[in-house]
Amino acid sequence: MAYRSILVHVDNSKAAETRVAVAAALAARFGCGLTGAFLRSEPHLSHLIADTIAPSAGEEFERVLSEAANVTAKAVAAAREMFDETARRANVPFFWLSLDGDSLAEFISVARRQDLTILPPEMKTHFGERSITAAQVGMASGGPVLVLKHGGYPADFGKKILVAWNDSRESARALKDAWPFLSKADRVDFLVVSRNASDKLDELLRRHLKEHCCRFGQLIVDRSDTAPVADTIRLRVAQTGADMVVMGLYGHSRLQEMVLGGVSRELLHDPPMPLLVSH
Repeated sequence: MAYRSILVHVDNSKAAETRVAVAAALAARFGCGLTGAFLRSEPHLSHLIADTIAPSAGEEFERVLSEAANVTAKAVAAAREMFDETARRANVPFFWLSLDGDSLAEFISVARRQDLTILPPEMKTHFGERSITAAQVGMASGGPVLVLKHGGYPADFGKKILVAWNDSRESARALKDAWPFLSKADRVDFLVVSRNASDKLDELLRRHLKEHCCRFGQLIVDRSDTAPVADTIRLRVAQTGADMVVMGLYGHSRLQEMVLGGVSRELLHDPPMPLLVSH
């Protein structure tokens, strides 16, 4: 597998500048195109003006709406200028999208048409109340999502990768979706949290890693059944010096509501390092 397209969320924050720089560097590393997506939300009060507001008040609402539209347009233009300049410096093909942030479906549809999506833990729409989480995108997009915290990680991360492994469908999917990172890493360690785990990585999985040119380091088995698994992963990240984590994203939909597993919820809320997840 190779990444040929990367999607990154762009807004007007300082964190977005770092996120876009990372995305552009990865696009250059993997030789692929980069798409920036801005989430906008515009007030829609015309029906109130027509139905319940006096003409003079209606004119005032029209003025407010016009000013809001201008502010949004300026925000989109500023974000695009930053994105375009960063992509040009990285010398990668780039594309721009301004999306309706009030519709989760629109962003999900775009993410389903990309090989890798790069997000903060939570995205806010400009001029709107809505927020979209990386967890929602990861559960619905059908592909890998790289979650970047707002700071505290090396710009050239991916040299020492820790894979959280439990031999489930989700962890196998995450492994496959992370091959471009894993094959370029200096070291790939596996972490298994289970009282009954084997002390060795099975031979078939080791061969699978070798076939993808992965430099396997060690299997870490944590048999503790008292500490939360999310805390165990954070501890092992610190102990191994990992600069990136790969793990399956666990959860299910219940009456159109996404319900995350506890480990996924904890780590996605505050990832210890760049976190690649896949469901």
